[in-house]
Amino acid sequence: MGSDRQARKGGQTRANYIGDMHVGDEAICVRDLTYVYPDGSVALKDINLHVQAGSSLAVIGPNGAGKTTLLKILLGLLTDYRGSVTVLGLSPDQARRAGALLSYVPQRATVNWLFPIRVREAVQLGLIGRTPLLRRYRPEDLQYVEHVLEVLDIMAIADKPVGSLSGGQQQRVLIGRALAPRPKVLLLDEPMVGVDEPTQQMFHSLMTHLQQEFELTLVIVSHDLRAVLTSCQRVACLNQMLHFHDFPEHLHQDVLTRVFHCELQDWPRHGHG
Repeated sequence: MGSDRQARKGGQTRANYIGDMHVGDEAICVRDLTYVYPDGSVALKDINLHVQAGSSLAVIGPNGAGKTTLLKILLGLLTDYRGSVTVLGLSPDQARRAGALLSYVPQRATVNWLFPIRVREAVQLGLIGRTPLLRRYRPEDLQYVEHVLEVLDIMAIADKPVGSLSGGQQQRVLIGRALAPRPKVLLLDEPMVGVDEPTQQMFHSLMTHLQQEFELTLVIVSHDLRAVLTSCQRVACLNQMLHFHDFPEHLHQDVLTRVFHCELQDWPRHGHG
């Protein structure tokens, strides 16, 4: 796996560490995580996952593999699990409630886009956790929102209703709302569902840019390997158990077959495999 602490590839700083080992500078640390549904079925079993601060990770797996359960645990929405989970040294619930540490981009399909709100207002909603109840947004926070709009290249549509936007533009609005409170860790749930291939290609470069601009730790959850493989420095293959956690170029077809239970003939190969 190499001995350099950081390696350069494609303009990115690549975190070089073994996924199931504690390295001391994690943003996310998952140890021996098991989650069992109330009906007794196992969602996650013996998961060890360590995400280095400032790195990016794609968690992939088929529908029903436990990805959503893992995401809910990282967000502090599920707490009745066995094992240990910390985000920036805090419990997931503490990190989420802190307001400016952990943020989340939901699936676009779960959002009511008919709500009468404009792009700038939608992004400003991300400031609610930073703003005391019944207080106005602070000028510096509003200025930061303008910066986010510029970085996401949606300033030109800032006054448009969110319901009039394309799928890719709506996705940027959701990302902007999540970035507004200035998080250190950003979790994205199936960000490329329902957008066209050109938008997916732009998403790859956007994630790299956002990670560098805002010094983020990124975790992207997806069932589609092709949608996230080139966006992240690391990839984890999850299907109840963690079958792989390494550089994308080390991912072999046999791992994908074991995880997805089918042959993925046209998956994008990197390096050997």
